[in-house]
Amino acid sequence: MIINLEQITTKDGVTLEGLFFKPKKGNRTAAIWVSGLTGRFSNAPKRTYTLAESLNRRGIAFAVFDHRGLGTINTLKKGLGRKKKHFLAGTAFEKFEHSVFDIDAVIRFFEKRGYKKIFLLGHSTGANKIAYYYSKTGGRKIAGLGLLGPLSDIPGLKKGLGKNYKKAIRWAEDMAKKQKKSALLPFTLSGGKFWGAERFLSIAKEKRKEDTFPYYDPSRKFYWAKRVKCPILVLIGGKDQYADRPVKENLRAFEEQIPGTYLTLRILGGADHNFNGKEKELAKELLNWIIKARLLPLPRKGVR
Repeated sequence: MIINLEQITTKDGVTLEGLFFKPKKGNRTAAIWVSGLTGRFSNAPKRTYTLAESLNRRGIAFAVFDHRGLGTINTLKKGLGRKKKHFLAGTAFEKFEHSVFDIDAVIRFFEKRGYKKIFLLGHSTGANKIAYYYSKTGGRKIAGLGLLGPLSDIPGLKKGLGKNYKKAIRWAEDMAKKQKKSALLPFTLSGGKFWGAERFLSIAKEKRKEDTFPYYDPSRKFYWAKRVKCPILVLIGGKDQYADRPVKENLRAFEEQIPGTYLTLRILGGADHNFNGKEKELAKELLNWIIKARLLPLPRKGVR
C-alpha cells in the first residue's frame, strides 16, 4: 500500500487536501470516503487505515479528502490566480449545494489516474451529499453509492430544540431575507451550537436540498431516488446514537424508495454512528458490496 498526501482544486478554485491510498496492483476501481459534518481527512485514522488496507489488498484504491465544511468554523481561499479571496467555511457556514464541486474534484483526481469504476462512500451528512451529487449529475461516472449512517438531522433538531425549533427557523429566514445569511443563530435558539442562518435553514428546514432522507414523513419521496441506476448500499450501525427510531424502520423506508434491483441493506450489529470499534466489520461489508457491485454493468451515462 502506497500512501500519499495530495491536493485537489475544485472548479470554483478551492484547494483541499487529503490522503490517497494506492494499491501496489490495482484493478482501476476506487472508493472515495465523503465525510460528514465537520469531518476532516485526518479524523478517525483507525477507520481510514482499516478501510484503505482492506480495499487495497483487493486492488481497490481509496481516498479521503477535506471538504469546505471542515471543522465548525473555518476560512478557505476561493478563486483562481489573483482573484483568490477568503470566505467563511466550516459546518456553520458551508453551502450544501457546493458539495458537488468538492466531490467532483476527487472524482476527477481518480479519472486522471485512469480509474474507471468509482464508488462514493458517504458517511452521515456525507451520505446526503453523495445522494444530492447523484441527482445533479445523473450518476455520471459513479459505479455505486454507499450510504453509511444516512440519518436525517431534522427529527433530532426538532426534538433537541423543542419550542425553539420554529423560532430558530423564523429567525434564520428573517436574516436570510435581510441578506445576513452568515449571521450566527443566538445560542438561546441554536442549542449552544454555531449555525449561520442560511446553513441552519439548509440542515433544519424540510424540503430543502439537504433534506435527502425524509423518512420521518411517509408521504414524502426521496427526490434523488427516482434517478437511481446504480448499486446502492444502505448501512446503519445497530446502536447508532442519532437514530430517532428503530434502525429497521429506517431501512424499510429506503426499501420503499429504491428499486430492489440496486439496493443492499445492512445493519452493523453493535456499531455506533461512527463505527467505533467496528472498523474491521465495516471494511468487510464495504469490500463485499463493492466486489459484488463491480460485476454489474456500469450505470447508463447521466446528463448534467
